[in-house]
Amino acid sequence: MNRNFLLMEDNAPCHDSDFTNLERKKEGIEKLTWPPNSPDFNPIEHFWRLMKMRILRRRGSDRIRTPAEMKVVLEEEWSRLTLEEINHEIVKLPDIMVRCIAKKGGNHFQA
Repeated sequence: MNRNFLLMEDNAPCHDSDFTNLERKKEGIEKLTWPPNSPDFNPIEHFWRLMKMRILRRRGSDRIRTPAEMKVVLEEEWSRLTLEEINHEIVKLPDIMVRCIAKKGGNHFQA
């Protein structure tokens, strides 16, 4: 076992239960402090959403049946992202943050 192992989990409630924390401590596994975050503030989440929509549109003609096929489709859709689409998502972030603050937290504040 690697004694330098460091556990990194998000802030989901299931990752911070008394039971799992006790078991982790018994095993001597350190846990990295993870700051609160919102997926809506991370541009990559918006690109995954865009790619998912595009992949779902392809389903009629391209059935994905294996991990290898999924890899090909993901690489194709990733390569189709344009600089304009990337910039469009990044430019929306300040408005998304304002909406989140106005609602006192949470997520899904798509602009």
